[in-house]
Amino acid sequence: MFRAGITTDRQIGLVLVGDLLCIALFATLGAMRHPASGRLLARVPEIAAPFVVGWLLVGLAVGTLRADAYADTRTAVVRAAIAWLGTDLFAQALRATSIVPGGAAPAFFVVALLFGGLFLGSWRALAVRAV
Repeated sequence: MFRAGITTDRQIGLVLVGDLLCIALFATLGAMRHPASGRLLARVPEIAAPFVVGWLLVGLAVGTLRADAYADTRTAVVRAAIAWLGTDLFAQALRATSIVPGGAAPAFFVVALLFGGLFLGSWRALAVRAV
């Protein structure tokens, strides 16, 4: 079902840009929901970074960065959901260290899983038709 690796073509590049925009949207909405003394622009990259790194690493392992990952809607959504679960676990593990600010919390794990999964799953379903 899963083939690790990455496809290097224009289509997967566009899909990856959409993925990163979804993660940025998730981070931006989270930062806006929990403002910290006017640091919105600084907080978005801090929030997004562990998820971006996780998405790229898990994407390589699960194969979400391959063209066959968005061959049909079901495949696209299922692979995105599985990859996002791994990404969220990875990001929360990073946030639990002193390397990444923010800390890990079970509530944030659930919120990230639901909203990030919704954004990425929806985007990947659209990408099947758009790309």
